[in-house]
Amino acid sequence: MKIRIVLSHPASDLFGEIREAVIARELARQGHDAAVYRMSDGGTVRRDMFAGLVPLVYFPADDRAAAPHRAVSTALRGALTTDAPDAIVFKGIGYDIVAFVLAALTHPRPKIGFILGGNAVEPELAAARFVFAESGSQVAAVRAAAGTGIACRILPKFVDWTVADRVHAERQDQAPHYDIINVGSFEARKNQIALRPFFGRFSIALVGGGETLGEVAAAAAGHDRIRFLGALPNADVLAQLGRARLMVHPSLWEGVPRALIESLACGTPVVAHAAAIQGRFGDGTGVRLVGTDELGTTVASLLSDPGTLRQFGEDGRRFAQREHGAHRLLEAARHVAEMAAG
Repeated sequence: MKIRIVLSHPASDLFGEIREAVIARELARQGHDAAVYRMSDGGTVRRDMFAGLVPLVYFPADDRAAAPHRAVSTALRGALTTDAPDAIVFKGIGYDIVAFVLAALTHPRPKIGFILGGNAVEPELAAARFVFAESGSQVAAVRAAAGTGIACRILPKFVDWTVADRVHAERQDQAPHYDIINVGSFEARKNQIALRPFFGRFSIALVGGGETLGEVAAAAAGHDRIRFLGALPNADVLAQLGRARLMVHPSLWEGVPRALIESLACGTPVVAHAAAIQGRFGDGTGVRLVGTDELGTTVASLLSDPGTLRQFGEDGRRFAQREHGAHRLLEAARHVAEMAAG
């Protein structure tokens, strides 16, 4: 079966979409013709390989100055119509490239699937035969919009378990570097400024860069136990997560952020806003979801109780291994093939 995974957000590399490449690699190992397509700001088509098995093809956007959600690529669309794949799986929905490609597909149209991030319901969902979601609430929203007959599964996150296992082992013998860590791009939605009440009280590391970094850095001025580490390669992000006692994620709206699962994999528990996170995290998951007015007291209480915090972190690691272990992505590749053939 010929399967093409289209990464709807343009970029010059895989960055956060390693998961989709891993799924494509497993599809190739199963004997399928799998490739990953993406727009970039380059002027020509560029080809690469993932794991020596999966073609990664980067197509020039028609307007390289367009906002990511508005970018389209005639070259990418042409490759898909020429390929005539059996199935196209879009990572992301609500991007112009999705409607742009769908409008060009002739009958018989390939089976269309989506890997959802934060958004779940967009007009393009009407074309879907199958959907991979982040959470049960997304599955419910998809079925409410598209009908109960649509095939839906929850897709695990990618974690570099080789690195996470090493980081977890190292933290057993090392004193933590930070009380609190936050990982994410600096933008209004991520709401790092909500960490301000902790400045001066706890040692804090912030990983990432972006438009609101200056505002947060200004609020942190004069507090010598705050470190702005910038954007880091994934292995270094995991290393920093393992050096912290607690991850605090004050985002205002998310799906299920990968950094949350990565933190759990390293043994670092998480506190986040309940209204922001779409996934369900109950007892034994290493995640405590709280109201916005409860963030400060919850964080302070956990940091004052090392024994509870340590157990909380180990619960989270077991949860991450169970729900997002490497075996789960192998299962996901099999599910992609089954749903594309169904």
